[in-house]
Amino acid sequence: MPTVKVLRNGQLTLPKRLREQLHISEGDILEAEIQADAIVLRPKVLLDKDQAWQKLKAVMERVGRRHKGIPEEEIERDVLEAIRAMRRANADATAQSRA
Repeated sequence: MPTVKVLRNGQLTLPKRLREQLHISEGDILEAEIQADAIVLRPKVLLDKDQAWQKLKAVMERVGRRHKGIPEEEIERDVLEAIRAMRRANADATAQSRA
């Protein structure tokens, strides 16, 4: 198991092998959490709110073009159901990684 040394102000350097395995680069954001007597670091992806809305709008436009004639309410309901399913899957994956 690789070891790291804590430097001034609590800084540390993650070993290259670990960074490569998790595709962590300079400037990436990590989530830090204490579990029992360990510090757990997880790569975190942050999205710009405006960028996320633009991507969502683009997806909705594609969905709308593919589903002409289907009521907007039905499409919206399907999209919300898909979002809920993704959130459940992400929560399950997070719970499994913590176990």
